[in-house]
Amino acid sequence: MVKRVGGSVPVGRTARIQDVAALAGVSVATVSNVLNRPGRVTAQTSERVMRAVRELDYVAHPGAVGLRSGRVRALGLVVPDIVNSFYARIAGSAADAAYERGYSLTLCHSGDDPEREQGYFDMLADQRSAGVIVVPVAADPDRLARLRRRGIPLVTTDRAGSTTDGCSVAVDDERGGRIAVEQLLADRAGHPGGTDGEVTVVVVNGSRDIQQCADRYRGAEEVVRDRPDVRLVEVTVREMTLDTGVAVARSLAEAAHLPVGVFCTNDFLAAGLVRGLLECGVRVPTDVRVAGFGDLDVAMLSGMPLTSVRQSVEDLGRTAVELLLDEVEAAEGAHTHSSHVFAPTLVVRDSAP
Repeated sequence: MVKRVGGSVPVGRTARIQDVAALAGVSVATVSNVLNRPGRVTAQTSERVMRAVRELDYVAHPGAVGLRSGRVRALGLVVPDIVNSFYARIAGSAADAAYERGYSLTLCHSGDDPEREQGYFDMLADQRSAGVIVVPVAADPDRLARLRRRGIPLVTTDRAGSTTDGCSVAVDDERGGRIAVEQLLADRAGHPGGTDGEVTVVVVNGSRDIQQCADRYRGAEEVVRDRPDVRLVEVTVREMTLDTGVAVARSLAEAAHLPVGVFCTNDFLAAGLVRGLLECGVRVPTDVRVAGFGDLDVAMLSGMPLTSVRQSVEDLGRTAVELLLDEVEAAEGAHTHSSHVFAPTLVVRDSAP
């Protein structure tokens, strides 16, 4: 007699899917469904199959799974920047969520270049990736539609979208702009203001062609809409960097009247602005309050700890993976697209107490 392990597998041979089926008393197709399309199998049958999988220490060959299902247990993540800690944190949480579900994650750095982004989608499609998470900066609907035409399930991240097009996860950027400017105006007693008593809030922003920049400015506008004593001034910059923030600070310091506060729509701008103001002898927050957006690592590395709008960055990555795999693993017609929008919070620190 041939000695067997677990009652099904001869010694010296690894378990095969046929062995799992025999031990569980089901067909090979049922085992395949449990492993690849669990929604098609009853909970009782699924548990019986998984007991057999554990008893036999069965591991499906990833190449064979891909050939049968047309997809491999791998996801793609396309981000515009891998140095910025915002995107790095999204990637980290997405990788954790994918790993917990038995998927690998391929990181693709697009530089927010539409052609390069499309190239990555072509590669991921050729490699039979199960689905893709994309974090666009200046994406337009046509651009995303071209990506979806590859036929791969797609979730957009950091950008709310129509559920007719697919799933998306985002942060409420309008609320973020609103709570930042509310903090800057919370107590302006003693500020000299202009000659007519009016005070100014400056918004240092990127191009409003970028949806997040447009939404954050819109939130700032909401705060001052019914405030005739407050003037909102937008300074648009081409690069949202530390050096740009320093340059803006120098120009503000040379003006006849300082603004009561400055809202920078990202933390790199805010950190540079604080540094530049302090170098020019402007007291922060006594003379000018400063708030940033993102609550990134740089918020604690500027001339002083920054008041900043905190985003649920880890929630973005994890939820994107959950929505994507819900679509990937759902029975045909069972998935419903959804859009998740997370509310940001304000972290108050020394730059705008």
